[in-house]
Amino acid sequence: MSMSKESKPILLTVILIAVAFVVFFANRLLPQNSIFPSETGDLTIPLGLFFAIDIGFIVALVLGVRTKRPSVVWFSIIANSIFFVLLSGLIFLLAIANSISEP
Repeated sequence: MSMSKESKPILLTVILIAVAFVVFFANRLLPQNSIFPSETGDLTIPLGLFFAIDIGFIVALVLGVRTKRPSVVWFSIIANSIFFVLLSGLIFLLAIANSISEP
C-alpha cells in the first residue's frame, strides 16, 4: 500500500502532534522510565526531542507546499506554522527552566 504524495504532509503533521503529546506527558504515562528526571531537573533530553519534532514540522511544511492540491498546501501552511510557533515557544520556556534549575 503506497501513500499518495498529498497525504504524506498531513500524516506527518498528525504523527508529530501525537509524538509531541507523548513526549510532553511522558512523566505521567511512564513514571518509572521517565525521560524527565524528577530528582535532577535536567531537561536536555526533552529539549532535544522537542527540537527534533520542531524540525519535523518544518519538513512537513515543505512537503505540503510542494504538493499540487491547494487544500493540502493551505492546511500545511496554517497547521504547521501554528504548531511550529507553539512548540518553539515551549522549547524557549523549557530552555529557560533548564537554565534556572542548573547550578
